[in-house]
Amino acid sequence: MSEPDCAHVICIVPKLGAGVAGGKINAVYTRMNLLADKAGTKVTLLNLQHGCNQKVAFAELVKAGLLDPRIEHQSINELCALPQTATSAPPPLPDWDATKDQQGSKKRVTYLRNGVAVMRDSLEQTVAGVLTTRHLLTEQDRDIRLKYLDDALVESREAFGDGFVDKVAFVAGHPASRTRREHGRMVEIEDFTMGETFSDEVAHHRSLVRQHFPEDAIVFIDGITSSHLSHPIPARKVLFLHADHRNSSGKIVPRSRGLIETFDGDAIITATHVHKQRLDAELAHTAPVRVIPHYTDAAATLGTSRKHICTVSRLELTGKPIHQCIEAFVRVMHLIPDTNYLIYGAGLGQARLQQLIDHHDCGDRVHLMGHTANAAKVFSNSLFSLAPTMTEGFGLALLEALTCDCPVISYDVDYGPRELIQPGKNGELVHPGDIDAIAAAILKVHADRDRYAASCAASVEHYSFDRYRDRYHRLIDDLVSNRFYFDLSARDLKEEMLRALDKAPVQQRDRLLELYIHQCDHTKGCDH
Repeated sequence: MSEPDCAHVICIVPKLGAGVAGGKINAVYTRMNLLADKAGTKVTLLNLQHGCNQKVAFAELVKAGLLDPRIEHQSINELCALPQTATSAPPPLPDWDATKDQQGSKKRVTYLRNGVAVMRDSLEQTVAGVLTTRHLLTEQDRDIRLKYLDDALVESREAFGDGFVDKVAFVAGHPASRTRREHGRMVEIEDFTMGETFSDEVAHHRSLVRQHFPEDAIVFIDGITSSHLSHPIPARKVLFLHADHRNSSGKIVPRSRGLIETFDGDAIITATHVHKQRLDAELAHTAPVRVIPHYTDAAATLGTSRKHICTVSRLELTGKPIHQCIEAFVRVMHLIPDTNYLIYGAGLGQARLQQLIDHHDCGDRVHLMGHTANAAKVFSNSLFSLAPTMTEGFGLALLEALTCDCPVISYDVDYGPRELIQPGKNGELVHPGDIDAIAAAILKVHADRDRYAASCAASVEHYSFDRYRDRYHRLIDDLVSNRFYFDLSARDLKEEMLRALDKAPVQQRDRLLELYIHQCDHTKGCDH
């Protein structure tokens, strides 16, 4: 059997930065690293933002080991760069006859003409190279600043006195597009290479990918934030659904329903069978759904002393109502006097949680521990974990906890908690917001912790790296070889078979028919 052809995998990420974190983006990084390690596969992170800060953020991810150094980073302006036909050029630099250097936290160079400052550079060493911010001082009616990385011009900013600000994205030293805002409000985007003007970023991005996108690529679209690009992209497409297409009550957002049902790609991926069943029951999607669960390489640290309860989460209280867990713990903490509640994480909800702790005067029992870079160690040192969530596409923290023999109490919500937690065995599920139920579950698991912990490892043994890798490698090989996935568990097997026959090569159609007839005979559930 011949090996599949080489593949170019592109993963779309709206933006990068210190404020972009959580299970969803980490799952994207994990997948990209896995595919970068697949022979004959090139992986590109496609960033919908363009700028020096995005290039620095990518380099920091690589340096931290979160992204494989073989992964290429490109903004949408760079990936979809068109031949330079426009006459637009960068602002001209003034002439100078002398310079003056100043050393400090950043190196500053002032350029002078006849003793008068005409330009000033601020230089900073970053993991992506030397970041130079160049301030032109010759214009009286506007503030002009250019940004370079290792002498390559990446972006410019011109601020006018009337509230207008122009930002220009540069590709290979040439201006690609200009974004104009008035007092922060988007006015227009002018694309110099296409010679067109757009009223918003979505329209601009759609036009870019429609006119110049690698047609031989395999594109991963994660969640709803970038799914608006799925239709205009002329390549093989995979939509990974997390949980952002549903609101906090679990209902599908109307806009998301339309995007999913009209998705014209080759596959929809979800991390849980519970989610697949809901998609099949509630949506008239046309692309087949595959289940590819996440994995974790976390492992329990042997010989550790477990004394306290933990939560490891973003401190974002709308989706992660940790304050309800504090309320529940306060009600029962007198019954477990040697056990404290340790909360690990950072986010906008930190101040509110501290206020709640102060209100209950429980600062000696409930502690905000800050961000942890080693969740496995926390879980290995904890009796069990509280993981309140209103919706969860999968829940890597749940998997990590269970892998570390740390039972989990979570809310009975889609999808990860219902998939991973087996009530009475490796944890407990309670109705969202039921503080009395959380308190009761805390006492129940605390009293029988060893029995719960004994079931944890076996409950997650099939979430292995090998299975995760094999599923993704098979998906890429199928897409490269133009093979169509025939889903035997589809809600409407006849509809699935017709779709498969429509896309399958002629030599595979007889086999698909045999498989369909056999399955119908086996289930007695198809009209044929």
